[in-house]
Amino acid sequence: MKKVLVGVALYAIPFMALAQGLVEATKTIGKITNLIIPIIGAVLVIYFFYGVIGYVNAGGDEEKRSAARNTMIYAIIGMFVAFSIFGLVKLLRTTFDVDATTGLTLPAQGGFFNF
Repeated sequence: MKKVLVGVALYAIPFMALAQGLVEATKTIGKITNLIIPIIGAVLVIYFFYGVIGYVNAGGDEEKRSAARNTMIYAIIGMFVAFSIFGLVKLLRTTFDVDATTGLTLPAQGGFFNF
């Protein structure tokens, strides 16, 4: 068991050396997500209202109503996925203490690999 832990620790050393690159990558991904998710959300809200208008204008045509209903359902599912991704990124940023102004804080001594 100890050999496995040592092997995992030795495998992780290059990743810890590249931690600064990880911090910058995390910040970049966070900035991109903060820009894209509101735009996607706005497009999906417009798509939802497009489905609502199609549903109202369908009148008695059941095929048009079904297509408009599917449009609204797909828009709701898309909003759920988009905002879930936003929440997941926020959760990961708070879990790993990565903020827009601070870097990644690696655990000090007494962490996982305390031999």
